[in-house]
Amino acid sequence: MFGKLLHLSGVFSHTEDKTIAIRKAAAWMTPAIIISLIVPLNTGYTGVSNCIVTFTALYLSRKNPLTFYFSCTVLFCLSLYIPIGYSFGKISYAYVVSALQTNSGESLEFIRGTSLNTWLLMFSAILSIYLFARHGQDFDKKYRAIYFIAFILINLNTWPKRMLAATTAYALQANSALASLEKNSAVADNFQIISNRKKYKNVVIVIGESVARDYLSVYGYPHNTTPWLNTAPGYFYTHYISAAPNTFLSLPRTLTISDGIKTEENNSIVALAKRAGFYTHWISNQGFLGEYDTPSTVIASKAQHKVFFKKGDYNTNSTDDMALLDELQSVVNSNDYTHNAVFLHMIGSHPDTCSRLNGFPVSFDISRRQQLNCYLATLHKLDTFLERAHHILEQRGESYALIYFSDHGMTVDESERPVRHAADTRQNFNVPLFVFTSDTKKHIIDNTPISARKFMSLFEWIAGFDSDKVPAQSPDEASERNIMVFDGEHLVPYNELKDNIIIQ
Repeated sequence: MFGKLLHLSGVFSHTEDKTIAIRKAAAWMTPAIIISLIVPLNTGYTGVSNCIVTFTALYLSRKNPLTFYFSCTVLFCLSLYIPIGYSFGKISYAYVVSALQTNSGESLEFIRGTSLNTWLLMFSAILSIYLFARHGQDFDKKYRAIYFIAFILINLNTWPKRMLAATTAYALQANSALASLEKNSAVADNFQIISNRKKYKNVVIVIGESVARDYLSVYGYPHNTTPWLNTAPGYFYTHYISAAPNTFLSLPRTLTISDGIKTEENNSIVALAKRAGFYTHWISNQGFLGEYDTPSTVIASKAQHKVFFKKGDYNTNSTDDMALLDELQSVVNSNDYTHNAVFLHMIGSHPDTCSRLNGFPVSFDISRRQQLNCYLATLHKLDTFLERAHHILEQRGESYALIYFSDHGMTVDESERPVRHAADTRQNFNVPLFVFTSDTKKHIIDNTPISARKFMSLFEWIAGFDSDKVPAQSPDEASERNIMVFDGEHLVPYNELKDNIIIQ
């Protein structure tokens, strides 16, 4: 009898040991599995192989304190990218530049535009990393060196290493680009005007923000987002392609001499206009942190008359774009200068789109995503803005040219972040170009393909002068069959980019 009791006690003890072992294994394995699924898949590194490699690396790291704490630290840092990676994919140079330029206003708008699901994923990952750090230790002195070597070998080219290496390289590249702005701005331009027969007293260049051409009814979008532009007298270019997918990268490749990769901030369109005898005005509804903080402020620094509505970040206050028109009215009414070149820099349709409206009505209801409906309303508001600018110039009765383009397009879809920056589709580069002049009385659609890198040549041709470094070119002369765009890392053929579905 006593022997049977001992046998049963042994069985129960063995069962209890197995239960404890299972619980211990589950305590580290469950968070490890969650980490292996959530972190790579939501930082842009999709694929089962990345999940398997992550789990294997976590298992190997448990045997050595150095690899264990290193893995937990790295994965914690990478998990902080989940709110971005969930919507935008892998980290890129464009995103790093944007992060370095981000201010409190932009950060708050980004947070407001991020879905609850995204934050739950990030916090789930962080909680799982904490639980793994607490329960995953299984340090083995006997085989520590072997596990360490195995850990190193499996991580020679894994996604965390690639992501960390890319982030470091992009950060260094972005800091170098920012540092060069001030250096380049101190260099004088070296334009020489070789022909000067200015056509117009006032040349107004409106720099738009985040406008995707495909959503303008003047270009065929079925919802009436541009009622005035639909029939307005002017030239409407259907195949104008922006130089890059965000403001920081696009404007210097549009408004300075550029080969698509390198830019010459000293040889900007403002310096060019001054050389041609225009009195230059830069009036901006975007932020001004300092003369050398962004490419646009470096370009603006050359203007003889500068107005920035927002001292600080672009979201310092809620000044409406319509306030730019008051400044335009003052310039054309002053009659102080023989010729004016006026640059109006809008905040336009920059996300958060609903915040851009400032009371302008939302008359569209095509999506359950209100940000998308607001985006269409910002385009309607742009239509009203350009109609009023045109009226101001017409009412003055003097010769003028009014030019509008957007710095870049946007990805627009039905996702949780329906209006966002990207660089992998044509819609990120499809932007409008409109030209209105005092001597144009018809509505003319022009299908000539033009790269935004030719904008300075078009500006000279419209304004009526020519320089040695930038040849004046008509749209036909500036036309290119195989347009290249800068995606943040390389020049890529625009025609090889995929098309997004247009939301209707």
